[in-house]
Amino acid sequence: MRVASSPFVVNVSDLLARTGEERRVTLRAPLEVGVDQARTDGDVPVQADLVLRSIPGGILVTGSLTAPAHLTCYRCLTEWDEEQVVRVRELFGDGLDDNGDYRVDDQHIDLEPLVRDEVVLALPLLPLCRADCAGLCPTCGADLNTGACPGHDVASSSPFAGLRDLLETQD
Repeated sequence: MRVASSPFVVNVSDLLARTGEERRVTLRAPLEVGVDQARTDGDVPVQADLVLRSIPGGILVTGSLTAPAHLTCYRCLTEWDEEQVVRVRELFGDGLDDNGDYRVDDQHIDLEPLVRDEVVLALPLLPLCRADCAGLCPTCGADLNTGACPGHDVASSSPFAGLRDLLETQD
């Protein structure tokens, strides 16, 4: 008998008894995942509002996931929290194979790998605080969204300043 080690493990024995049966489930549990500058906060739970439907060959899981995410703008390093909502549709098969598919195991399905996979895929790889984010000044690190940096127009200390002189003499 399987021990429910995760709040995302659901007993589906009633659904496996008859094709066409369905059940709605709402699960809430903390989940910590992240990709570079985007991550979920383990203190605030992810919510899964799902419909489990018995079909020939397994259990079809559909619904939505709501995950609170902490994001850092990749241009200006501004941090903010934003809710990620993800639609899911996945089959948990009742057969055995080695493809890494989601499986029904001893009349239980573990939704945690599905939730983890879908939330990670929904997190932005390069979060932007706004579409026209100007980023940081490469010289002093000031936030260019709040104004320009005076005195950084001349790049005489640049190792490429000599190349600029060559281009100017050819014109």
